This record gives sequence, C-alpha cells and structure tokens, in this order.
Amino acid sequence: MCVAIMLHRIKLNRGQISLEFSILYLAILIVCLISISYFLSANFTKDDKVINDVENAAKTSVILVNSGYNGIMPNDTITYVGISWSDDKKNIRVYISPKNYITPKIRDFIEEYIYNTTKINQSEYNITVWTI
Repeated sequence: MCVAIMLHRIKLNRGQISLEFSILYLAILIVCLISISYFLSANFTKDDKVINDVENAAKTSVILVNSGYNGIMPNDTITYVGISWSDDKKNIRVYISPKNYITPKIRDFIEEYIYNTTKINQSEYNITVWTI
C-alpha cells in the first residue's frame, strides 16, 4: 500500500515537473525574443531597411527586364551586379551589366520600378543605375 501511494505521488510530481519546465522554457523563449528585438532595433536604422528594400527591388526589376516585361527586350541577359551607397545612405547606386546592352529605357524602368515598389521618398533618397 505504501508503494502504491509512492507511485501515485511520482506521477503527480512528473506532471508538476513537466509544467514547471514548460513555464521555464516559455520564460527563456520570451527573454530571447525580447533580446533579439532590442538588438535589431538598436543596430539597424530606417536607412538600412531602405537599402535592403532597394536591393530586393533592383534584383526583381532585372529579372523582369530579362523576361521581356513591359515590352523591354534586351539583346543580351542583363545581370544585377551589386549596390553601393554613400556614407549618409541617401545616395544609392545600383550596378548592372553588360554596359553595351543597357538602353536608357532599361535604366529608367529599373529606377522607376525601385521607386514605385519601395515607396521611398525621391527627395530623400537618390537612386541611380550604373552600368559596368
């Protein structure tokens, strides 16, 4: 009889330990999420987000140009090379190649696509497409 009572108590203790572990795990998870959120907000600015958005839009616009979107038919495959920005992160350059096949229509389309999809303020950020 004493053994049955002990087994009954062990089952209750296991459940109690499981519940305590779950609450502890949840508390650790919340602290980690708060720490990550604080780190990201302290180390990344609005300008960093704009640069990331511009880079994604530039890549997408090059893909659209290569697929013949909007009637643009390049004579060769256009390649997204990279992006650079000034120290204040207000002047952003997007690099594409090959230089011989980039027409003003392609360059204008890429710039307009970036401004339209990112919805950034044109008077605050200057985006130019450079050919290599």
